[in-house]
Amino acid sequence: MKDAAAMLVAPEPSIAHPAPRRLLAIALATSVASTSGTSFIYPVLPVLAGDLHVDATRIGLAMAVLTMPGIVLAPLFGIIADLKGRRRLLIFGLTLFAIGGAAAAAAPTYGWFLICRTLQGIGMSALLPLTIVLISDILSEEREIHGQGLKVVIDRIGMIGLPLLGGLLAAISWRAAFLAYVAILPVALAAFLFMPETGTRHSGGFAQYLRDTARALRERRLRVAFVTGFVRFFLDYGLYTYLPLLLSLQYGASALTAGWTIAASAGGSILTATAVGHLYRLFAVERLLAIAFLASAIGLAMVALALPLWAIASGAFLFGLGNGLISPLQKSLLTRRTPSALRGGVISCDRVIQQIAKSIAPSLMGLLLIVAPLALVFWVLVGFALAGTLAVTALRTRPE
Repeated sequence: MKDAAAMLVAPEPSIAHPAPRRLLAIALATSVASTSGTSFIYPVLPVLAGDLHVDATRIGLAMAVLTMPGIVLAPLFGIIADLKGRRRLLIFGLTLFAIGGAAAAAAPTYGWFLICRTLQGIGMSALLPLTIVLISDILSEEREIHGQGLKVVIDRIGMIGLPLLGGLLAAISWRAAFLAYVAILPVALAAFLFMPETGTRHSGGFAQYLRDTARALRERRLRVAFVTGFVRFFLDYGLYTYLPLLLSLQYGASALTAGWTIAASAGGSILTATAVGHLYRLFAVERLLAIAFLASAIGLAMVALALPLWAIASGAFLFGLGNGLISPLQKSLLTRRTPSALRGGVISCDRVIQQIAKSIAPSLMGLLLIVAPLALVFWVLVGFALAGTLAVTALRTRPE
């Protein structure tokens, strides 16, 4: 019995697939699709707020309702991915995400809009454990850090293009921007036609699966990964939700200018993500993470200081440099030495933590705006970034 349980939790090489490039392309397209729920919409928010008469204290709900379903559903979907397989969950998530987003274009009120975004969030919750798991399933452990770095590069290229596209469509109508989500349906069709089952299903029963997952979650590398994920997404959602408002209210900048500023952050991420494989071989992961959070803090401080627009864009770029390291390193910590049959559960736990960060960051910053100026939001984010530096440093020096 002990030997059987050990086999269930022992790391195994990734499964060989006949068309890895095609499968990787579907995985990367899924990743870009899921990130479009936020990056594509950031520059649209000021236009939506004006048309539906939503004040600054409530606009953060547009992001919060997208991420809140994942707090409850991500663990369930992660368990399904490990016990029942990845493929059907992938097709379901992509389809619901596309339909929920497109339906928001027809919302007559902000309340109906939030309902559609919640449905979109349910679809995104199904995708959350999969975008990382699929890459880990498809690639060998030696190539995975490069695959996760490629995911960050592709995501950030999307992060450059999607805000610009969102800003252009918002110049027509915010409804046109949301209608564009129908473009994700072909990705769901590709998954239906070409994606096989990529993972190794856990075969020890539900109770054994929970015990194996609980044992895996005790590793120090996962504690570092969970802290890193929470801080990273708190910073991301706080910055990108309120940066367009800052540019609009204090600088009179257009939605397109907000898109360019967010694109500068994505450009910084691409630079560091392309080098992460080389840096990974030279330095300890925790040291790289601490440096990355420090760079993010400096970039956020440049935004908070209300400097000229070029300096705001430079701060966003510096923030992106840090983010381009944090993202692939955190994903590698999650999947490194984690068996295929447990990856969905481990990553879904991380996604719950991240969804909490994504949900509370816009809401807390909105509450802060009731009693404080907009600049204070970014100083709070500076504090969180510095806390991230201290946290990963402390976990690095703490013995097992």
